[in-house]
Amino acid sequence: MKLKVATVQMTTDDRDKARVVDRVLRMIDEAGAQGADLMVLPEVWTGLGYSDDHPVQDLAEPVPGPTTDRLAERARRHRAMIVGSLYERAPDGRFFNTAPFIDRDGRILGRYRKTHLFDAPNRPDIPPGMMESKKVAAGDDLPVFDTDAGKIGVFVCSDLRFPEIARVEALKGARILVCCSAFLSPRLDHWEFFLRARACENQVFVVASGQYAHEPVSGIAFVGRSAVVDPWGVVIATAPDRECVTVTTIDLDQIEEVAYRYPLMHQRRPALYGPVASEGALAPAAPGG
Repeated sequence: MKLKVATVQMTTDDRDKARVVDRVLRMIDEAGAQGADLMVLPEVWTGLGYSDDHPVQDLAEPVPGPTTDRLAERARRHRAMIVGSLYERAPDGRFFNTAPFIDRDGRILGRYRKTHLFDAPNRPDIPPGMMESKKVAAGDDLPVFDTDAGKIGVFVCSDLRFPEIARVEALKGARILVCCSAFLSPRLDHWEFFLRARACENQVFVVASGQYAHEPVSGIAFVGRSAVVDPWGVVIATAPDRECVTVTTIDLDQIEEVAYRYPLMHQRRPALYGPVASEGALAPAAPGG
């Protein structure tokens, strides 16, 4: 079975959410004109929320809500699935970094709430004090979504650094893993090898879309380089360094071929992996320690 997948690579702007949404809808139309079956938008594409002038609370909205309603209309129009993360204002008053999964009929099949928040107070290569957990709550579920292309799993940006997420979703039957990201520059090297590793070790396709360049209010920069990776870990499409739509055809039959050539998932030995699920944590070492 062949499927056309699209990555939508763009730079958000916290000053004008309405204009950003309109621009992304035009990019979705561009992907739809090329026959895309699955469209992946970046992480928090409606606004970054890292400046005091434009906080998460002002950018957030319910799911379903005004923006997902517009995405649903485009999904119906183009007969395409659409996934991308935005800030959700939950009924209990909490805020989440949420990726709704919208099917070809415009239905929200469910949502993935980012489970591993980006807390990196000591990174010298990015703006200091980045603590996502001070802005949103963490999700506590790893759903996969049943579609006419098989099961699809979703994760968001820094979730990529935790291989357990992709493995659990693959074990639940996901054939495609979608990554919605605003992966921080300058860690392009991390971005590329994580995508390849998650695809190769789980023998699935990974479709990853990211924000690109500098968000103008905060000045925070992103690597872009949205990509599609096959089950061998081969990058079969990469977006150039600009805002753009990239459409690629993948052959889902390749999943079975790779699994036949190397039955990796059947060679697992779960009895050895107990510590992976342990809640014990290593204390971070001080520099030079």
